[in-house]
Amino acid sequence: MHSKNTNYRPDIDGLRALAVILVLLFHFDLGVPGGFVGVDVFFVISGYLITEVIRNAIGAGRFSFFDFYARRLLRLHPALVVTVGGAMGAGYVLMDPAAFIGLADSAKYAIFSASNFYFWLNQGYFDAAAQTQPLLHTWSLAAEWQFYVVWPFILWAALKVSDKFLALLLAVMTVGSLAASQIMLGYDSSAAYFMMPFRVFELSIGALLVFVSKRRLDSNIESVIAGLGIVLIVFSAFFLDSSSPFPGLRALIPCLGAAVFIYAGRSATGALLRTRTMVAIGLISYSVYLVHWPIVVFYKYYVFRLITLPEKLVLLAASILVGAILYLSVERLFMGKWKYMKPIGLTAVAASVATLAFGSVLVIERSGITSRIPAEYLKFAADPVNFHTKNYGGYGYSLEPILGDATGRQVGIMAGDSYALQYARGIDNELKGRGLAVSGVFRHGCILSKEYTRILNNVPRQDCKDTYAKALSKLEGNNLPFILAQSWGGYSNKIADHEGKNIERDGKREYSEVIEDILLRARTDIGDRPFFIVGSQPFLYEKVDVASCLLRPRYVVQGCEALLKFSLEESSSFQINKTLKKFASMHPNTFYIDTASALCRDGVCETVRDGKILYSDATHLSLEGSLISAKPMLDIILSM
Repeated sequence: MHSKNTNYRPDIDGLRALAVILVLLFHFDLGVPGGFVGVDVFFVISGYLITEVIRNAIGAGRFSFFDFYARRLLRLHPALVVTVGGAMGAGYVLMDPAAFIGLADSAKYAIFSASNFYFWLNQGYFDAAAQTQPLLHTWSLAAEWQFYVVWPFILWAALKVSDKFLALLLAVMTVGSLAASQIMLGYDSSAAYFMMPFRVFELSIGALLVFVSKRRLDSNIESVIAGLGIVLIVFSAFFLDSSSPFPGLRALIPCLGAAVFIYAGRSATGALLRTRTMVAIGLISYSVYLVHWPIVVFYKYYVFRLITLPEKLVLLAASILVGAILYLSVERLFMGKWKYMKPIGLTAVAASVATLAFGSVLVIERSGITSRIPAEYLKFAADPVNFHTKNYGGYGYSLEPILGDATGRQVGIMAGDSYALQYARGIDNELKGRGLAVSGVFRHGCILSKEYTRILNNVPRQDCKDTYAKALSKLEGNNLPFILAQSWGGYSNKIADHEGKNIERDGKREYSEVIEDILLRARTDIGDRPFFIVGSQPFLYEKVDVASCLLRPRYVVQGCEALLKFSLEESSSFQINKTLKKFASMHPNTFYIDTASALCRDGVCETVRDGKILYSDATHLSLEGSLISAKPMLDIILSM
């Protein structure tokens, strides 16, 4: 941001470049696990520049609220609107109805700078589902706009008192927001991540710089300080990762790094970020940030597989190129000073926002525009948003069902998460005809154990332990077999011990060791009764959604159908199932049930058989898949 109220700082553009490069390296999975701290650096920069502009303008008696908001809108919204519009266009050509509806829903929030609310209410930033949202990254722009809404009024009111009062107020806000952010991590880490009140300290740290930026130190000392700032930012990018509770106190590392660099960026060391290349990237950093995430999400969505290192590098280069084009053709255009820019620009932005809002509502009301879908698959598109829900193998069953004949002889107690409940339809169907029953205790998203539990939003789930206790209570007074089915490979870095610590990260435990310990403790908890461990069903990747593939439009060649069959060894669950099988072989009265035997023929696993979809999403069995898998499972249990 350049303004007549500030002196241009090429070192700050260089810092922007560093920030956006870290974000790109993180999002493209190029070896920087904490690159998301680039957003925090952007917040510090914004806090500093915006506060300096407003403070200087108020001091000179030329500040205008209307002018401030008009400039911010023309600076940020045109490129955002083009990005959202481009994403909607790509979604129309590429996306299945359910994904297109999700995109349209998030687009409504993005264009009104409220997408942080949308993603907070729908999923966490690091959740697998969130990684398929082309507009996920707009949360930071929404949070920043919400900051802009209130910040001018706070500065204007505080400066009515005095400069010192403003400095004191900023210090109090920094401490208060930081404390709130750290506390909120223990209750709802998603809210702490997305919501503006828990990010204010990052912007106010930048704002506090305006009171010290003109007080200079010895040039050698400033060079050391600038170097320290770069080190803190880069260190945090490699030290942190998606499992780190964030922001809170950990966010101080990159924020203080950004702050001290801004202070000393004009020093000799600051020249590291004042190079022509870094400044050029910094100038286009906003547009690059806008386009990079939709590019990678749509590419992954289209190829329907994990992407390779060369592809990641090409996508990174493409993001910079497309960002430069967006900067030159849109962003810089609306930053122009010519006479009629403001009224024309504001009118164009308003019209574009209204058009996108209308289009988003239309997509939602028309069920994702199902007319785009091949006719032979339209029967699956009647209710695309609820396809998984209504076709999931456990659809219609409670979390504590009696499967089979409710008055019949009980033959087992079954427990687990959604990977267990998915067998409900098949087990129920098979047992009703035999006068037999299985009692179930299930809880979605839970690893069941007395010692361990699932971490959700950095908070250990007590309900998972309660569910396991309830399952054990059903074993009292009988010797019924215990059947345990879970997403065995799905909770890596998401398991806490009885002290609430993430055992992989804090305890340095290997995931396979944790699973073996869970099984060993369960084997002890249930006594000498038969213990059946159900292996995870075969699936290729967590994001290879069968229905999504079949329901995609054919405006372009969709190669995803070639991935709907895969070898058993390629399955994501193959290795963890080997661990389960090994455990069963080493313990008495313990048996492993291989679900792949029903879903794979001659070592080739199918996701569609005889025109029927065997999976309701990327990993869970559908009603049809449940029916196919349950019979051989029960044959093993009943034969013991």
